[in-house]
Amino acid sequence: MTELVFYVLNSSGLNEREAFLVKLLAKAQQQQRKVDVRFGQSQDAQRFDQKLWCEPPHSYIPHALDHSMAAPIQLFGEQIQQPCQDVLINLHPEFYTAFNRYQRTIELLDQSEELIQKGRLRWREYKALGLEPIVHKIGF
Repeated sequence: MTELVFYVLNSSGLNEREAFLVKLLAKAQQQQRKVDVRFGQSQDAQRFDQKLWCEPPHSYIPHALDHSMAAPIQLFGEQIQQPCQDVLINLHPEFYTAFNRYQRTIELLDQSEELIQKGRLRWREYKALGLEPIVHKIGF
């Protein structure tokens, strides 16, 4: 069964959300986990790819866009090709029906109105499937 975690940040800025994502990916790297990150659009994945080349400055997080090369962390737009089946981090505002292909699914929300509303909808969809998400509130 998939472990389901919601991280809810006490901020509403893209920079804070992506900084937290970098921390999650660094932790996953330390634990030698494979991670698929699903963004809302391909442009978001490409922009974050550029960010990961610069951050964190003291260590590189090995990653790739859409399986362009072998790496434990893969960044995707809407469509995920060849799921890693380990960890999914969903930044897309819509429910991902193939979440159950992963051992762990992480939903990352901040306090922006759209993300909170869409996150509540996804929460209800998971609950309707009989899942009990774990919630971690960050910075409250």
